[in-house]
Amino acid sequence: MSLDRRFGLILRVIAGVLVALLAVTLAFGGYLYGLAQTLPDLEVDPHALRTAQTSVVYAADGSVIAEWHGEQDRTIVAFDQMPRHLRDAVVAIEDQRFYQHNGVDIEGIVRAMRANAEAGEVRQGGSTITQQLVKLLFTDGERTLTRKFREALLAFELESRADKDKVLETYLNTVYFGNGAYGCEAAAKRYFGKSTASLTAAESAMLAGIVRSPSRFDPAENPEAALERRNLVLDQMLAQGYLDEQAARDAKHAPLKLAPPSEYSDVAPFFVEYIKQELIRELGAKRVYEGGLKVHTTLEPSLQKMAEKSAKQLSGKGDPEVAIVAVRHSDGAVLALVGGRDFKKNQFNLATQGKRQPGSAFKPFVLVAALEKGVKPQTMYSAAPYSVAVKDGVWKVENYENSFARTSLSLQAATSWSVNAVYARLIMQLGPERVVQVARRLGIESRLDPDPAIALGGLREGVSPLEMASAYGTIANGGIRVEPSGIVRVLDDRGQVILEPPRKGKRVLDKRVAVQTSMMLHDVVENGTGVAAKMGSWAAGKTGTTQSYRDAWFVGWASDLSTAVWVGYPQAQVDMTNVHGIRVTGGSYPARIWGQFMKGATAARSEPITPQEGSAPGGQVVVRVCPDSMKLANQRCPHPIDIYLTPDTVPSDTCTLH
Repeated sequence: MSLDRRFGLILRVIAGVLVALLAVTLAFGGYLYGLAQTLPDLEVDPHALRTAQTSVVYAADGSVIAEWHGEQDRTIVAFDQMPRHLRDAVVAIEDQRFYQHNGVDIEGIVRAMRANAEAGEVRQGGSTITQQLVKLLFTDGERTLTRKFREALLAFELESRADKDKVLETYLNTVYFGNGAYGCEAAAKRYFGKSTASLTAAESAMLAGIVRSPSRFDPAENPEAALERRNLVLDQMLAQGYLDEQAARDAKHAPLKLAPPSEYSDVAPFFVEYIKQELIRELGAKRVYEGGLKVHTTLEPSLQKMAEKSAKQLSGKGDPEVAIVAVRHSDGAVLALVGGRDFKKNQFNLATQGKRQPGSAFKPFVLVAALEKGVKPQTMYSAAPYSVAVKDGVWKVENYENSFARTSLSLQAATSWSVNAVYARLIMQLGPERVVQVARRLGIESRLDPDPAIALGGLREGVSPLEMASAYGTIANGGIRVEPSGIVRVLDDRGQVILEPPRKGKRVLDKRVAVQTSMMLHDVVENGTGVAAKMGSWAAGKTGTTQSYRDAWFVGWASDLSTAVWVGYPQAQVDMTNVHGIRVTGGSYPARIWGQFMKGATAARSEPITPQEGSAPGGQVVVRVCPDSMKLANQRCPHPIDIYLTPDTVPSDTCTLH
């Protein structure tokens, strides 16, 4: 072959190779270009990524009472809240050239391949922190060459848009640390019971070491492996200049101290569940469990403890359950709530979900309707057994243990002593529809049928303690109705207010009627069926007991608190005819529990608020009368009471019964 022909052949071979290389390059470039077109939009703000975050619930004093999360327990923290030694520890063990590469570390890949080959096993990974973050956020878990290329392209793109601090911040808020903890804040709380900002160097090294294999290096399950891994991280931090020898030595000698499991679940669990269900209705379950909400509530921990302690008056085996709700009637804030004895055994909330017959605790709504109609406290009624034809037959009413059967009583006395026959006559005089309308205005939202039996609390489906506390609170608040709520405000993960229940009230009852009702119910506590609720200062309320002693209530108010106490068995057909040797009525355990709780609850509050303070409303005057005769009290009357009357209705005669 001639020299020219040989040279020409060489040129053709070279040209062919170049064409082939160009074709491969163009094809690969086209492949990468096409791959680039499929890349997702990148976002490195940890808040904007919409990763699941844990919602935190706070009591009124700012203490944490609950945390809610789905599968991922995560709370995002800012870069400046992450201690330097945590950031250094993660970089030292996961990506020592983090601050030198542009997203993909070729040198690191070669080094890892060499180290793994020498060890005969995988000891180092070639993925940078940026690549790990991309894998967590933007790619699926498939093990293909395409996924690797996508990951590399995304890593380069990510670092062209965000600085190293933002990448590291997002990584530490995203990566899994085991035991359901996602991100460094959840991990710090889960393992050490503290915030990220409070971590020591040893604790930071422990968390950094967990990332590679959370189950293998779980300090709770595998403490020896976790400590060995922690010390390896500390060695790397020393070698790379992040720690000096003394600091590394001290951290290595630090004992492993893990935090006990969270006790949040034991703090007011029924209140927390009440709040959770309210928020799920408003915002949806996904946002509640994954939205990183900050839920500020009305719960006062000191009052909650008092309520729980008071409820323990009935805590023995076989004892009935106790439900308590305390509402600040000026703004509707639910300050304490007990929904049952043991939330872990039964999550049914007797304070908010339990609909039980109120018995005579419903009588104040009849009383309000009567006072609005112009009936006076001194109006006399027969207390004899009462029978009247109604649409379903004959309604027969007798008094408790057939008391007062041969007497006439004033409305005041009938209220104090809870005389059924008088209230039966009263509702027939007023009409059940009027009573239903009053109860609705004051705050009862459960089903109410215009049946005469509602005068004695005979309802189709019953009412909840929360409803009763709120409705009585309307009377206590001078006739202004405020919707009850346990929520002050809810903030999203950026700190923006997304929910803030209104606290403004609406007048639904004339103040004069509200004050008159208050005075009459005050005598229930002073001289009537509610004397067991006496607490040494002004209070008003009403007892309630249902047929066969299946439900017992005391509902009332003192100072700025309106509180309902219900006692009974969750199974509605179980009676309480023998509980520690007594038949449980509203005037027994419910009144005692109410009195104990309210005495403690009001002691640290402002001076008791009573209707007697200031001048009587609407030109009325305060008159001291005998509740038995409703005439002016003399010195021999055993239980005189003060009531508000208009000047033209003040009795002129003095009591002659005593």
